[in-house]
Amino acid sequence: MSAIRVGGLRLIRACASLALMAALLRPVPGSADHDRIPDPAPRSTAARLPAGLRLDRGAVTVSGLSSGGFFAHQFHLAHSALVAGAGIVAGGPYGCVETIANPHWPHPPLDRFSAALVACTHYSGDRFWGLRPAPPRAEDSLALVAEARRRGDIDDPANLADDRVWLFLGDRDEIVPEAVAAALKELYEALGVRGARLRVEPNDPRRPANHGMPVDRFLGDSRFPKRDCSEHRPPFIVECGHEAAGSLLRHLHPEGFNGAPADPHAAGTLAAFDQTGFLDRRDAAAGLSGVGYVYVPATCAGGGGCRLHVAFHGCRQNVDARGADRAHDDFVRDAGYNRWAAANRIVVLYPQATASAPNPNGCWDFWGYSGSDYRTRRGPQMRAVKGMIDRLLGSSN
Repeated sequence: MSAIRVGGLRLIRACASLALMAALLRPVPGSADHDRIPDPAPRSTAARLPAGLRLDRGAVTVSGLSSGGFFAHQFHLAHSALVAGAGIVAGGPYGCVETIANPHWPHPPLDRFSAALVACTHYSGDRFWGLRPAPPRAEDSLALVAEARRRGDIDDPANLADDRVWLFLGDRDEIVPEAVAAALKELYEALGVRGARLRVEPNDPRRPANHGMPVDRFLGDSRFPKRDCSEHRPPFIVECGHEAAGSLLRHLHPEGFNGAPADPHAAGTLAAFDQTGFLDRRDAAAGLSGVGYVYVPATCAGGGGCRLHVAFHGCRQNVDARGADRAHDDFVRDAGYNRWAAANRIVVLYPQATASAPNPNGCWDFWGYSGSDYRTRRGPQMRAVKGMIDRLLGSSN
């Protein structure tokens, strides 16, 4: 068979694959139910993450809430050659749990789990056996960044110099202390992200936010009542009169951003995919669900000209959670990302953590429950998410 004929067959197959993918991802006209997720959500699927969308490799961005915010930040630093910007809602600095001194001893650090609960967050209060640990310092995280780079565990932090970063912490946040968010800002500044490229989003003084994802209005269906901006209750999406997702995406993609959101159900599709293919035998304790989700605007289904954003949910917002307080699909459908993505040709990847014995609330790993490499490129969650991004970008690495 001639090389020309072989090449022609490959081209035909590639075109057919793109056509099939576009058909599968095309929404049903006028229907908001075409991308409904069963409740309880499945924990496995045979569907594969789309490939060949021909996304812009220079416009990959990440964001996250709470544990997802911590994780988005550490993913940004670990893969700074790939990621062009990050939006962090209620997150903290790199390796935060490894920088907290034990208040009962002059030198040894606090164990990582306790540091996560009483210093990097106040999930279990602000005291360790009666004494209050000191908050994290940016200079300690900066030392961890330098050490990780020397060991080849992360990309060169110099890549951050031209990145864009958006930060937000609610004035009434009951979980992440102000000092932790301040250390995150100071760390980015020390790494060269300054001026107009670094935005700290202010609270509306009339509606200060608690610990949650701010939206203008909650527009979808939920088993929970709509939560006011001041509340910290499931599904941790709070009505604040402004959109965190829209604000952060606008900051990360300032050129040609369409300020009017679109109907995501009419303009795209939210689809499940198999996450297990991005894990290997070493990843038994990775804490990832068998199913992830991706939102693809209809204008991106044929491939070409679109950007990729990765959104990490917070604790207790994983789709496959069970129990009366499960958030189900509230984050992946109703946190605001999809309507702004539909209007701005952005594909949104929603990787999913899941509950396990060391991680009962389905949090992303920012304290090391998946292993000591949790904040490096070798971490199981980091490798899995990188593999998902590579699939969507069409990369073999």
